[in-house]
Amino acid sequence: MGKIIVSVHSTLDGVFTGPRGDENNMTSWAMPGVTDSMKDILTMVQQAEAILIGRVTYEGLSQVWPFQEGDFADAMNNTPKYVATRNINIQEVHWGNYSSTISLLAGDLSQNVAKLKNLIQGDILVTSSARLVQSLINAGLADEISIVIHPVILGSGERYLDNITARTDLKLLNTQLYENSGAMRLDYEIIK
Repeated sequence: MGKIIVSVHSTLDGVFTGPRGDENNMTSWAMPGVTDSMKDILTMVQQAEAILIGRVTYEGLSQVWPFQEGDFADAMNNTPKYVATRNINIQEVHWGNYSSTISLLAGDLSQNVAKLKNLIQGDILVTSSARLVQSLINAGLADEISIVIHPVILGSGERYLDNITARTDLKLLNTQLYENSGAMRLDYEIIK
């Protein structure tokens, strides 16, 4: 059975976007830590058997990664990807010249992800996709959280875990300090 690992970069106050009014500008605070942690994040993507993303994340990533080169692009482009959406108007998804590596999971999230976990035997990596992650945690389908916390407090912006509906206990699996940026990666198992 597959294991769903959520991976995100966030500020100390849980924001994963830019500040209010500049939500699309994550680079203003994230780039030092992203650069510092890139080797570990690349390893996560390379080891994943599949990538699960929400529609909004898909719309952004699909416009960039199919047209990039290098190890990270190879991992993103060649790993099977699944796009979860409740939007009934989306009938198909594309990933540049890698269309055989992407599939649409439309409809009931719990049923679709449970089937995906049964189909995939290894790690299923969820990148960004805050609403999807919140739904996965609320449905008891996420297994681990890997979060890189950046040493900045924004005070505004979208918070990654805003809509969690119940207490979720975690067990610390690993920590990694990125000394150049001061960012810290924390890997947790979700206790079920």
